[in-house]
Amino acid sequence: MKLKRSAALRILTVVLAFSVVTANMALPAVHAEDSASLQAQQSELNNQQKENDDQLSTLRQNKDEKTAYAAALQSQLATIEDEVNNYNNQISDLDLQAQQVQDDIDKMQTQIDDDTNQLKERLCALYMGGDACNLQILLSSKDLLDLADKTEAVTMVTQHDTDLIDRLKSEKQEVQDKKQVIDQKRQEVAALKDSVDQKQQQLTSSLEETTQFLQDIGQQETDLESKSSSLDAQAAKISAALNSWSGQQASASTSPAAQTTPATQTTATAASGNSGSNNSGSYSGGSSTGGSSSSSGGSSASFSSVIAKAESALGKPYVMGAAGPDAFDCSGLICWAYGVSRTTAQGLCNECSRISVSERQPGDLIFFQGTYNCGETVTHVGIYIGSNMMIDAEDGGVSECSTESSYNLQHFYCYGRL
Repeated sequence: MKLKRSAALRILTVVLAFSVVTANMALPAVHAEDSASLQAQQSELNNQQKENDDQLSTLRQNKDEKTAYAAALQSQLATIEDEVNNYNNQISDLDLQAQQVQDDIDKMQTQIDDDTNQLKERLCALYMGGDACNLQILLSSKDLLDLADKTEAVTMVTQHDTDLIDRLKSEKQEVQDKKQVIDQKRQEVAALKDSVDQKQQQLTSSLEETTQFLQDIGQQETDLESKSSSLDAQAAKISAALNSWSGQQASASTSPAAQTTPATQTTATAASGNSGSNNSGSYSGGSSTGGSSSSSGGSSASFSSVIAKAESALGKPYVMGAAGPDAFDCSGLICWAYGVSRTTAQGLCNECSRISVSERQPGDLIFFQGTYNCGETVTHVGIYIGSNMMIDAEDGGVSECSTESSYNLQHFYCYGRL
């Protein structure tokens, strides 16, 4: 009876072990392929987003410059409009003065014409009879003195009319000279106004072009913002898919079949007569909340102290080459927290045992590549603390951040365990 029971137990152990091995081999292969594809898509989206952001930044800079230029044009146009209005007022005043002076000239010309006609009529009356007029004056004179008086009177009347006409002509010339000055001034003001009008047209044309440019930029900005939103939405979907994949990996590693392995091994060992405990030392899984119940207590306690030490450095500044306790770089923080000899991120990676995402547990190291050019494959390292979070030393100092950010997923290299 014992023999049959032992045989059945061994068969059950083999079947369960085979099931676990099959599950652990098939599932990660498919998921790893999906993850690589998603990460490649995410990397491409990140590149597109960066290119889109660069275009948007350049566009907005041009928009700000053109907006400032348009404001300057509007200010200049306002000033020029004031000048144009001023010149128009001057021209109107000069036109009014010229019209008034022209009216004066017309009146004076009319007066001159009237006086000239009167003088002509008197002269005609005096000289119509030729010598008879002079003879009449001579015969009608009482004596020589009377003759002289009459002759002088005729001469004085004629001279008075002549002087009056000459004075009117002189005044008319003065008014004409004044009108000429006004006309000259008007021409000068009109020339200035023409110059300002041309400048106003140029500024107006420039403002119209700038306004159209700003309208075009506004449409381009809207298109780029729409594209950015679309890229963000796609990135969010991929990030969610990657998170789902990580959850599946963790679920697969902590599934009942996987957790049965240590118990099965213990049962098989007991069935073979060896009652010792399982000392394989391998980590059979792990989620963001820690390892399985089969993990050694000493290892968990050690990792807890490492995380606690790393957390005590939160907020410390980043200094290249520093390894604490007041400043750190990425590998310096790890070496200080673990109490190991100073080395680089690549050196730490070389010293670690590689583990899968499904095997990670708090205290393990997460490595990144391509974060900067240093001639090594691994360029950055952090301490995984669970719940898809890690502690690392970056440019901003020692801080906690998500392992699932687009940047970290893009540069992710591997997990390792010291």
